[in-house]
Amino acid sequence: MPFKSLMKNPVLAIGLLFMIIFLFQAGEKFNWWTSRRQKLTPSSCKAVRVMLDRRIPANWSTACEGSDFNSLAVTIKFPQEMDKKIEKEDDLRKLVYRELANNLISIAKNSPGDNLERTNIVRVRFIHPQKQIDAITEGRFLVKLQTMSDKNLIAQHLKVTVQVRESTP
Repeated sequence: MPFKSLMKNPVLAIGLLFMIIFLFQAGEKFNWWTSRRQKLTPSSCKAVRVMLDRRIPANWSTACEGSDFNSLAVTIKFPQEMDKKIEKEDDLRKLVYRELANNLISIAKNSPGDNLERTNIVRVRFIHPQKQIDAITEGRFLVKLQTMSDKNLIAQHLKVTVQVRESTP
């Protein structure tokens, strides 16, 4: 029945078609339907987050970033009980970098390897009250830490593949 009335009035059919196209474009522009679409779009970052969120401590938070939501962002707040051991500024720097390396290894070991390998960028922000460290690497480099066990190889791999920036909060 509606099809017959549209066939008799082609201007009405064209107007209805233009109205549908307009609504979908307006929905993308004003994020009416895109938030739902982003939730339903699969990405490697979301698969990594599902596994990682089950195993991370309470002082960690994860998110997917980027235009395609395929970049993993991990924010780690420094535990207060470890702060009592620090006496000098140099000791603080060594401790923070050691914790950052251990956390990168735990991200690699607690994530599915095939999904982590397809994740574009992995950004880790390590927050201490006196120092903040941002580390950026690619997922394909981070996945290699799953199988490494020698300290020297791990240190060399992290020096080559991870870019680090220090700042004060």
